[in-house]
Amino acid sequence: MGNQFNLARFGRLFLKHTIEHYRSYLMATLVLVGVMTLGGSFVVYMTDASIDKGLQAAFFMMIMLIAGTLFTSTIFSDLGDRKKAIPWLTLPASHFEKYIVAWLYSFPLFLIAYTLVFYAVAFLAVNLGHSTNHPPELINVFDPLILQFFLLYAFLHGITICGAIYFEKLHFIKTAFAFFVGIGLLILFNKFLLGQLIGRSVEATPPFSVIVFTDQTRQVVVGVPSRVQENFALIVLAALSVILWTIAYFRVREKQL
Repeated sequence: MGNQFNLARFGRLFLKHTIEHYRSYLMATLVLVGVMTLGGSFVVYMTDASIDKGLQAAFFMMIMLIAGTLFTSTIFSDLGDRKKAIPWLTLPASHFEKYIVAWLYSFPLFLIAYTLVFYAVAFLAVNLGHSTNHPPELINVFDPLILQFFLLYAFLHGITICGAIYFEKLHFIKTAFAFFVGIGLLILFNKFLLGQLIGRSVEATPPFSVIVFTDQTRQVVVGVPSRVQENFALIVLAALSVILWTIAYFRVREKQL
């Protein structure tokens, strides 16, 4: 285990990575602040309605998924190119330690920085809103809905890492294309499989959701209670995230000079 992870060696590696990249990470944070500030100012200027928790949650999820996957792809992008991966591979540390450093920056540290920036911008936007009918409210980061966003980000984070390691060029675009094509094919396969199982044509729905078909003139929806379905979907997302992270690590281990 000492060959795979040594706390002192990992600490030096983490410090080295931080010193070498803090300027670019700081610049990325400032860009994120600028984008959020401009977007929030535009919303405040264009609408007379208060920026309620629902709108905040929508912006929180949308920006987090886009910014997070872009940031993750940049951290792991060099691993897809053998020439660019040479400095990474020659570092005197284990592949596991190198992987954990990149994982920490692209997942928990990104989420912490992103949440702090979002709260700061959202606080200004909410208090500068035009509506005075409702007291200003900010979303709660520990709300179950927000925690689901974090889990969705974990799943996309794993996909982005695998794509960045697998593709040599245009990894983010290729990963996004492969992801959406895969989702489409999965929905079509789910429709075909359910149709074969119940012996009738069903509407296209995502896996692990409801079955929808038409019986004569009425639409029939078959499924488990929404709460059970939601919990099951979250468990599947969590399991897939861990699987993708594990696959990405073993792909990293295969990298050789």
